[in-house]
Amino acid sequence: MKKLFINLIALSLVSLGYSQQSVYTDTANEVTLEGVTVSPLNISYLSMVQEESMPDHVTELENKAARYDITKSGIYDYEIEDYEITFSHENGTIIATYDKNGRILNSYERFNNITLPFELRNKIYQEYPGWTIHRDAYIVTYFEDSGVTKICKLHLRKDGKKLNIKIDMDGNII
Repeated sequence: MKKLFINLIALSLVSLGYSQQSVYTDTANEVTLEGVTVSPLNISYLSMVQEESMPDHVTELENKAARYDITKSGIYDYEIEDYEITFSHENGTIIATYDKNGRILNSYERFNNITLPFELRNKIYQEYPGWTIHRDAYIVTYFEDSGVTKICKLHLRKDGKKLNIKIDMDGNII
């Protein structure tokens, strides 16, 4: 009886070990697609306009504009050269001009009263001690041929005084 019990355990361990071996020992066939290139259409737009330190809703709206496919829109007509599309968020707007192939030619972005990146806020408070940011606007202008401009327009207050300044994303006060 003891021998039978040991043989049953040994047999179950062997069968368990055998079941762990891969049945698929052949290598998978590799599929190569020739002449197919997959790339995001507006990646140059995104790489130029997006700032990692900006709030999520800013980058989300920029991503939405970049992913928008004008060719699948109900208003699309191949004969029309350019389309101007407006994307809005509760405190921001992007007006983007697309060509008939869906590429962003230019855009104007404006976001009001956002949380500015720490480096910019720190620079402002160093340059203007005691002043507080009352209002701000983050403005981005993009042109496919000539690049991008990113500035923040700020309305500062201190002791009943008001001051308007502009600062670029490198912390230079304009």
